[in-house]
Amino acid sequence: MSDPKEAKEMKEREPGIGPGRRKTVRKGMFSRDLKLLMYGFGDVANPASDSIAVMDDLVIDYITEMCQKASGVAENRGKVRVEDFKFVLRKDAKKLARVEELLYMSEDIRRAKQLFEEKEMEAEDAV
Repeated sequence: MSDPKEAKEMKEREPGIGPGRRKTVRKGMFSRDLKLLMYGFGDVANPASDSIAVMDDLVIDYITEMCQKASGVAENRGKVRVEDFKFVLRKDAKKLARVEELLYMSEDIRRAKQLFEEKEMEAEDAV
């Protein structure tokens, strides 16, 4: 990388893009969900497609930014963990509490499924 032009191109390159990585188009990825959320928060039943597109861009930008920040926190380890996202959100109590709630519910659902599967296997063994 002794070529200054090559170094400049590397700096200008979008994060996450490089050898072995491809840029994926995510436009409209959350359109259906955003439409329902917007309606739930008081918008009309069929919001304008421009509004949905703007919201979609905002959501994708936010998620990308959060992932980059968490990646920066985990840079020394080389592996992003849930704790890295918690660290990034540490100053936003509402979002951090929501993350904690979702993680707890996810674990609760996992335990319930495990108990259900165990009971189902016991019932099969009894037959």
